[in-house]
Order: sequence, then C-alpha cells, then structure tokens
Amino acid sequence: MIEHSLIAMDEITRTRFLKFSGIGVVAFLIDVVVFQAVLSLSSASLYAARAVSFVVATSAAWWLNRTFTFRDAENARPDLQWARFFAANLVGGSVNYITFVLMLAIVPLAAVYPLLALAAGSLCGVAFNFTAYRRYVFRTDAGPSRLF
Repeated sequence: MIEHSLIAMDEITRTRFLKFSGIGVVAFLIDVVVFQAVLSLSSASLYAARAVSFVVATSAAWWLNRTFTFRDAENARPDLQWARFFAANLVGGSVNYITFVLMLAIVPLAAVYPLLALAAGSLCGVAFNFTAYRRYVFRTDAGPSRLF
C-alpha cells in the first residue's frame, strides 16, 4: 500500500518509532533524576552534573533501544554499538541546536515565540536520531522503511 503523506512508515517502522518515542521520555526522566541527584549529593557544577546525567541517560536509552526497539538488529559488539549510539546522539543534539538557532535568526515569529524554535529543533533532532539509530546504530534486515 502506498501512503500519500510527507512521512510514510511501514508497520515495523511505526512500531519502532513508538517504542523509540517512549524510551525517549524514559531517558529524559532518567536525565532529570540523575542531574538533580548529582547536584544534591555532590559539589559538582551544573555543567558537570549535566555531563554525568547525559552519559547516564544516553546509556540507558541505548540499552532500552537495543533491548526493546531494535532487538532484531545485527548483533554488534555492545561497546562499538554504544559508541555509535553516543556519536549519533551528539550529532542529533547538534541538529537540534542548529535548527533552534536558525529558527530564531530567520523566522521572526520564532524570535517572538522561542518555543516554536525549540519545538522545531526537537523535531529535527528526533527525526535525525531515529534515522541514525535505524540505519547506522541498530541495522536490521527488516525490509524497506522510510521516515521521510
């Protein structure tokens, strides 16, 4: 069946995207809890606490995505797969931030309502990360699928 939409996904990709999205929420909550715990239990700076919480949340997201979202992926060495996942997250974060900055600079409405730029950045980052995970980090032989 051919879908006429900007974003067309087969059933496998749709299911994976929903799991990926749920894991993203869990990873965010882990990020918040670890960030607050590091600040409360140590004399770490905000920046150090953020670095620790990012690594912990990213590691949790990798394990959850490996276990639930992409469990049929190639059985790559976990350490190399984690490194690819971490690299994809760094690039995805850059895509998010650059989109945010460009929206503020180019779209007058975004300068007035910066949450529009934040949302646009987040959406671009999510799209990048899901695509990178599927094609680079957790490669599968599940057949064709598209995000865009």
